[in-house]
Amino acid sequence: MKKYPIQINSLDEITTFVRTVTKYNYDVDLCKGNTVVDAKSILGIMTICPNPDLELIIYNSDHDDILDSLSDFLLEEKTA
Repeated sequence: MKKYPIQINSLDEITTFVRTVTKYNYDVDLCKGNTVVDAKSILGIMTICPNPDLELIIYNSDHDDILDSLSDFLLEEKTA
């Protein structure tokens, strides 16, 4: 598992984000404080967005491909 800070600011960005992460077979979550939602769920993300303080949690050790796809949302790398 690895965590990355991200920012999603609008409904259009939520839609783009979800379309991107659903292309990958591994589990991906978004976290805001103590709230964790499935990153492949538009409704789940809408409950915690827009927010500049989100963490992307990826449950796969080989995930460079998704990071490249989500580069517009990533703020900086954070390891967990």
